Amino acid sequence: MTNSEALSPAFASLDDGDDAVRKLDAGCCDPGRSPRMAALAETLAAARRELDRMAGDEAAAESALAHLEDAGAQVGGLQVGCCTPKRMPLYARILEDLTAAQLAINQALNRGH
Repeated sequence: MTNSEALSPAFASLDDGDDAVRKLDAGCCDPGRSPRMAALAETLAAARRELDRMAGDEAAAESALAHLEDAGAQVGGLQVGCCTPKRMPLYARILEDLTAAQLAINQALNRGH
């Protein structure tokens, strides 16, 4: 279906998003948010697993896109409840990474908007 080279921008975006999530979690002053950060990290990992499967499974692409959308909703919820504006660039970075991954997946599938 797709080759891994076409998906390398999606993997790179997820790597960068993972890095931003780790930074958010490490700097968080509210321990109650940590389980939500862990859930976000797991959603990104699930998207990555589906990307790994995309070469031979069309349903994996749809699942990967669904995980990206779910991650975006999680990021939005975390961002709205954030207590410091200094962390906003990290939230924005994650959302940009999710968008870049989605665009790369759709491009690899020869889909456009």
